[in-house]
Amino acid sequence: MVGQETTGRRLAVVLWSALAVEVVGLVGTFVLGDTTALVPEYGSTLLLMCAMLLAITLAVLPIVVAVLKQRNAWNSTAIWRAVGSWILAIALLVMLVRAGGGSWVVWCAVAMAASWTATVLCTFGPTELPIQPSRAAAAIAVVALVVAACGSCSGPYTDYPGVWTASKDAASLTLTGQSQPGQGGQYTLQVGTCTEQGTWDFDHPQMSTSVQMWLHREGAGECIPGRPAIQVHIVGGNRAAPVIALPGLRLTKQ
Repeated sequence: MVGQETTGRRLAVVLWSALAVEVVGLVGTFVLGDTTALVPEYGSTLLLMCAMLLAITLAVLPIVVAVLKQRNAWNSTAIWRAVGSWILAIALLVMLVRAGGGSWVVWCAVAMAASWTATVLCTFGPTELPIQPSRAAAAIAVVALVVAACGSCSGPYTDYPGVWTASKDAASLTLTGQSQPGQGGQYTLQVGTCTEQGTWDFDHPQMSTSVQMWLHREGAGECIPGRPAIQVHIVGGNRAAPVIALPGLRLTKQ
């Protein structure tokens, strides 16, 4: 009996410690996760990361459920911990969709590892473990889900008119016009001593949720060799400083 009480107290300390690590991981996740970042319109990294995290989460679910069902006693501590882990997994999936990749993913992994470790310990530990750490973990997971859901979304960028410049002022693109939302206007492209002018408009019909645009070139003065129309799309940055791509150039909005 004394040995079981000692083991229970040790497990309680471990569970509170795991909860502390989980909180630290969540703080790092939400501090470093930039939900204003613009996801590249032609990148598949985000989709792969979402698929991997979801696959890992779903792979562990049957194991947790099976272990919980096979126990004779009602283990409310393990159930609370399992619920908290799943809510946390959903919150971090939402965060992954909103923020894309980045260094915050490491903190995300730390939080998930601590959560799953505590879930397993509760599942295999004695049923008389204190329930407070598990309830606290479930409450923190709900808060994380709310914070992730309420954050700004890194969706498509549509405010193209303005001045875009390349590094070291090697090139600049000025987009003017757009008398009505969704319409284009005039552009001026300068690359070194070369100046090119023409019209621009949005890609219609849009075949995806991304917002692309085209530069329709006029005359013979082409600063960038290529076709009569150049496709422009977001390749990164954030809403404060988005980055677009032209052949051989990366331009940031000023």
